[in-house]
Amino acid sequence: MTNRVVVAGGGASGLVAAVFAAENGAKVTIIEHKDRVGRKILMTGNGRCNLTNMSDVRGKYYSSDEDSLGRIYDTLVRFDAIRTRDFFKGLGLYTKEKKDGGVYPVSEQASIVLDVLRSACVRLGVRIRTDCEITAVRPAKTGGGTISVTQYIRVDNEQKKQDNKMRLKKEEIEYDQFILAAGGKAASVSGSDGSGYELAKRLGHSIVEPLPALVQLKCEGSFFKALSGVRAQSRVRLLIDGKEAASEEGELQLTDYGISGIPVFQFSRLASRAIYEGKRCEAGINFISYIEEADHVILDKSMDDNIKDFSYKTVEEFLSGLVHKKVAAVICRQNGIASGATVGQTDSRKLRDCIRMLADFRVRITAPNSFENAQVCCGGIPLGEVNENFMSRKCSNIYIVGELLDCDGICGGYNLQWAWATGAIAGTDAALQGDRV
Repeated sequence: MTNRVVVAGGGASGLVAAVFAAENGAKVTIIEHKDRVGRKILMTGNGRCNLTNMSDVRGKYYSSDEDSLGRIYDTLVRFDAIRTRDFFKGLGLYTKEKKDGGVYPVSEQASIVLDVLRSACVRLGVRIRTDCEITAVRPAKTGGGTISVTQYIRVDNEQKKQDNKMRLKKEEIEYDQFILAAGGKAASVSGSDGSGYELAKRLGHSIVEPLPALVQLKCEGSFFKALSGVRAQSRVRLLIDGKEAASEEGELQLTDYGISGIPVFQFSRLASRAIYEGKRCEAGINFISYIEEADHVILDKSMDDNIKDFSYKTVEEFLSGLVHKKVAAVICRQNGIASGATVGQTDSRKLRDCIRMLADFRVRITAPNSFENAQVCCGGIPLGEVNENFMSRKCSNIYIVGELLDCDGICGGYNLQWAWATGAIAGTDAALQGDRV
């Protein structure tokens, strides 16, 4: 009889696992607890779906230890960005590469990525069951096992719709191979509610505490309300217990609660983990990183000339020639300079302090934003608890893929590449485990 593969989760890794398993002869069923599959795919790349990245993957991923990082890179050699593009081309989806190495559908529509994956599932006979929750996984000693599923059946009765009632159907489903692809906790609106971690725990797995990553950071300071909405090309450093842990450059976005933007997202997982461990986190923002080092020295040391040339301007007006005027106003207040004070009326030492603060504006980071705002999680099931094909070392015939694992990448298509790679490898291996006797 045909090998039966059940996939828990209809996201990126689950859909690809299902396609590869079915292509290799398995009878595949996807169990999805939302009303449709692929919700998170539609959200990626601001709706354009950054499928992968052609750049070197080294230094683009995080995990809890060096051995795990080595396994991540080994996986991404086995199924790399070229294989990802070839896979989607085989489904009829052509892609294009941008200057930063990011790869997108030529139409730049995330919906077409989901369309071709769903079409492949239909062509290969993959059964997709939505509105289903897996409440238990029971591996059998002789191999395979069963899962308990509760299905929520939507009813047409208008009164019941108003009462938000649904009929429940419970059943047991047998499997030969089970692939856990339920996602983490990030962007719960897409279906990632953390239930996969609980299932993995029950199967004997340990969990590195999942925390928000690729997320905005909350900071101390009442002045953030005044800065909300400002965007500035900046260099942002992350300092953990006073030591620089990361530095990123790009468009910083200031919000009423803290900092956001790609530079912040790139090191947010480091801040999340450090705060969770009780360490002190700060961001050092250089609002004038566009100024060459030599020019910066001149700007700092020739303040007397600036005072002579612009003595008639207010200090806020003077600083607004360098940065956004909202930032200039905050810098003045932080240095005790009244809003109407002119350059000529202000001590040159205070003016120099303003320039130094523009180059290194320190803010205390208090917390990452919530899982609902995060693009991915950091943490999860240790990679040492699955083999090279992502079969559990705790329970045979069970695979764990995608965001559930202790692996997260920076922005730029790297997290989707991990999903495609782990799904493809696990799906293929699950299908080839042997026909059920």
